[in-house]
Amino acid sequence: MNKFKQIIAILILSILSFSLQAELPENSLYQINSQWQTQDGEWIKLKNLSGKKQIISLVYTHCQHTCPIIIENMRMVEKSIPKDKKDNYAFVLVSLTPKTDTAEVLKAFAQERKLDPKNWTLLRGDENDVRLLAMALETEYKAVENNEVSHSNLISVLDEQGEILYQAKGAANQAKNIISELQKHY
Repeated sequence: MNKFKQIIAILILSILSFSLQAELPENSLYQINSQWQTQDGEWIKLKNLSGKKQIISLVYTHCQHTCPIIIENMRMVEKSIPKDKKDNYAFVLVSLTPKTDTAEVLKAFAQERKLDPKNWTLLRGDENDVRLLAMALETEYKAVENNEVSHSNLISVLDEQGEILYQAKGAANQAKNIISELQKHY
């Protein structure tokens, strides 16, 4: 499929995937009405994440380059949240390689990295849903050889209703910048 047809297909999918839900803002990511599998093998919709601020990024488990840095930045943010505010925040990693990042792989990855399942949700979706979410988060990515992915280094903070509050781009100072931004919303 050529690039133009891919873009048209994604736009059509985007229009069809956004449901008109009165309880969510129009520009909420939780309007994306697709199914996502968690590291525990459960199927959820993004709107199941509502009610807490979510710190979210698109990564893949076998990345040896920037994904570990992104995750470490997210862990630093997690550690910085005051104890009395921790219940208001959660962390989400979405796989850019959903064919190989199965629920079992995501669970093992979370355990290996000591990501507390009470605070961290790892998700995989079908490739079109991942592309749609990446577009909504302004995350660019492209598959390269050997199941590797070239992608934006981006961490987004969503409010309780799924609207983007803040985005930290690049690998440098992500945690510091997010922590500073979150402190405005405590």
